[in-house]
Amino acid sequence: MDKAIDVRSKISHFRILIIGRANAGKTTILKKVCNSVEDPEIYSPDGKKIDPEIVKESAERGEHNIYDQLIFKSNPQFIFHDSRGFEGGSVDEIEKVTDFIEYRAKTDELSKQLHAIWYCLPTDGNRPLLEAEDQFFRISGTGKVPLIVIFTKFDGLVTKAFQELRAEGKNIRTANTGKVELAQRMLTTNYRDPLNGVEFKPSAYVRLDGGSASDISLILLIVLPDMRQEHSNCIELINQTAKTLTDDALLLLFVSVQRNNIDLCIRLAVRRSVYCNVFDALLPTRFIADYFTEIKDRNQWSSGLLRSSLMFGG
Repeated sequence: MDKAIDVRSKISHFRILIIGRANAGKTTILKKVCNSVEDPEIYSPDGKKIDPEIVKESAERGEHNIYDQLIFKSNPQFIFHDSRGFEGGSVDEIEKVTDFIEYRAKTDELSKQLHAIWYCLPTDGNRPLLEAEDQFFRISGTGKVPLIVIFTKFDGLVTKAFQELRAEGKNIRTANTGKVELAQRMLTTNYRDPLNGVEFKPSAYVRLDGGSASDISLILLIVLPDMRQEHSNCIELINQTAKTLTDDALLLLFVSVQRNNIDLCIRLAVRRSVYCNVFDALLPTRFIADYFTEIKDRNQWSSGLLRSSLMFGG
């Protein structure tokens, strides 16, 4: 853990590649993670700010640079890279992504490495997995970088399930009652099961749009709220990403850049104190105070102290 703390003192950015087709919900997710209503600022690989209009014009010409860095003013400690996904089925697009992953993997500097990949898969389309996407998961892989698949637009799949039930002759009331359960089975059969069968299977799955506790146990997915709602957030996506990080230094770095997730900080502190077999009721709070420097809200901090105290029976 001392090594992890030393690394955290030298590195302040956590780097994520987000992959997804057009309208897969990528921008919405990033804004929720960074608690922002504004678009990110875009920087070249060497750190020079790029005019958004130039990026827009390039996109309209079909040009895209995965090496550009997306940074939100609300949380500049996250650095995002954006891939358009493999909607066109082009081998060139797959090569661009795999080359980028390999390039980041070769560097010895932790700050320049890729730390996690979020892959957005919309579930409201007619084709569950495109051929190029299947090829990426079966052949390319992501090396040691954890890959979290985010199933987006589940409400669209629920609509399809409703239509399917109606086509089978079910009345409106019966179709409404059974549409979510059928959509969950469709998600498992058409998306989750195929991904579990590939050589480079994802490290974790999350699902956007609706759901309840019973949904989670049924399909073994972590369910996130509807991202279109004003007060929704991506806490579970953050939590699941943290769980995939097996390196202490990366985990500490990831958690320390959080500005809206005191609970995750507390859980890590408690887990670390138990792991180290240290019986010290104040260790979790000292751990948080010393290393999670982004927690500045006193009310948030006070409630965190209370929860930590309760965990230890204090």
